[in-house]
Amino acid sequence: MKLLIFLIIVGLLLTFLYWRLRPYIAAARRMLGVVRDIRGMSAPEHGGSINRSTAASEKLVRCQSCRTWTPAARAVSLRGPNYYCSHACLERAAGHSEPRAAGRNQR
Repeated sequence: MKLLIFLIIVGLLLTFLYWRLRPYIAAARRMLGVVRDIRGMSAPEHGGSINRSTAASEKLVRCQSCRTWTPAARAVSLRGPNYYCSHACLERAAGHSEPRAAGRNQR
C-alpha cells in the first residue's frame, strides 16, 4: 500500500514537471530541427532534405507569353509543345491569339 502511494506521488510529480517543461522541450525540438535542416542544405550527399542533384537536372522550359524560364514540373501546358509559367500567362496568350473571344460573350 505504501509503495502504491509512493508511485502515485512520483507519477504526479513527473507529470507536473513535464507540463512545466513542455514549452522548453518544444523550443529545443524546433532548434534541433533547424540545425538538421541547415546540415541537410550544406551536405546533401548525406541524405539531406533537399536533393540538389534532382533540382539541378530538372528541365527548364520557356513561357510562350512572357519568355521566362520555368521548371517543367511547374509549367502549364495544353496538349502541345507550348508551355506557360502560370495560368495568367496562358490566359493572356489565349486572349491575344483568339480575337473572337470578346464577341462570344455578346448575344
